[in-house]
Amino acid sequence: MKDALRQVLDDCTSELDDIRSRMQNLRLDKARDYFTKYALIKASGTIEFVFRSIVADYFESLNSSQINYYLENTVRKGSLSASYDNMANLLKKFDNNWSRCFKQNVQRRDDYQRLRDSSKSLVDNRHLFAHGRQPTATFEDIYGYYLDCLRLVEEFDSVVCNSNADGSA
Repeated sequence: MKDALRQVLDDCTSELDDIRSRMQNLRLDKARDYFTKYALIKASGTIEFVFRSIVADYFESLNSSQINYYLENTVRKGSLSASYDNMANLLKKFDNNWSRCFKQNVQRRDDYQRLRDSSKSLVDNRHLFAHGRQPTATFEDIYGYYLDCLRLVEEFDSVVCNSNADGSA
């Protein structure tokens, strides 16, 4: 993973940690609600940006203006929520082996089901909020979902970054 993407993740984690500590001292329900909603958007948006950027950055090194144009407009700026299935499907659009390896790597983990559920819950709650409804997740839920999604991003990155020049993993 590029250092810039690692920094985006580190900054988001630091911000969520800061919110977490501030919320321990908050008594106002309204402020807690705002922080929770902000954390939801920040966490899901960061995960989405990073996993899409990993793929776009990989192919950007080919120095093709047409490929870079496509990546910019369909991957980087595209609409793709941070779910496990979307991660696997994005990989599959470029290489079936990448998708297969990602799925196998995640399925080998003891926390496989929790990681999948967390990514789905993060996305589902973001959709609730984005469409004018109240998210059901607490800040602590969101924080946990984010940490689980970080693990998925690490698996995603390992498949893309450890592939050979011909695209095989």
